[in-house]
Amino acid sequence: MIEKLILQDISEYPYVDENGVSYQNKKGYLQTEVLHFCDCGDPDAVMIYIRDFLQKLDKQEWGNYEDMPYMFLCYWSNHEGLSEHGTTVRCSWLTDKGRELLNDINWCLENEIYV
Repeated sequence: MIEKLILQDISEYPYVDENGVSYQNKKGYLQTEVLHFCDCGDPDAVMIYIRDFLQKLDKQEWGNYEDMPYMFLCYWSNHEGLSEHGTTVRCSWLTDKGRELLNDINWCLENEIYV
């Protein structure tokens, strides 16, 4: 996802996506365009929360039906094409798109988010 951004050497918004929209950094693109966050609150912490969830699916460390945040994220990630499932959404696995998002979030954590 973030590899689609073009780095231009102008202004404080140097990254441009395929639609001509400019971003300050790759993290901003992921948070606003991919995850559809606004910029208020703590989007970095929520992106880390999503990363942790995606890592659980990738490692097949599934949650249980009583864990409502986990279940919500299972439904959401399936709807967004980040994961898919067989007989139960609780035991979802990452799609290529989900793995790409996980890699992009990890890149942002290593390069643009200071936790």
